[in-house]
Amino acid sequence: MLPGSDPRIAALETELARVRTALETALDAVPERQLHLAPPGAWSPAQLVWHLAKVERGVARMIERLDAAIPVMATVPPGPKTSAILTVLDRYPFHDRTRKLEAPEAIRPPSEVDLVAERARLADGRAQLLGAMRAAGPRLTLMRHDHPFFGAFDGWQWCLMVARHEERHLLQLHEVVGQTA
Repeated sequence: MLPGSDPRIAALETELARVRTALETALDAVPERQLHLAPPGAWSPAQLVWHLAKVERGVARMIERLDAAIPVMATVPPGPKTSAILTVLDRYPFHDRTRKLEAPEAIRPPSEVDLVAERARLADGRAQLLGAMRAAGPRLTLMRHDHPFFGAFDGWQWCLMVARHEERHLLQLHEVVGQTA
């Protein structure tokens, strides 16, 4: 960790990397013939990657935009403790796959997806998100934006939301692959 860097950012980076590694491992294990298959009413593995990339890039842009709007001399309250940073979303049912959440139109994937291009977009989105997190640092505490299902999140919650959202869709990936085998 660099001198003066925020240990909460480091914890979020580690969590994001842990989840991404699990996603990449799962995607690499999907047989080629199943990458573009989905049961009725579900998304294919390729469409899931498109959706994840779209959401992550959107969160990164939102954090950049919200950070730019914070006055230079703003007083930043302490925010969550390092020991609690990975629990700031525990009360929300991200992993509950019994509850179907309908994605807003803007983040629903098209029927045809170039998986190679989308995996590259997913990697680019991660780099953009990490850059936005690092640039904002403690100012993440001052950010507020509504999540479409769970209400207002601060910047810390939005960063962790990317990991929890990816975990939710990792569960969905396993379901889809099992149903199209």
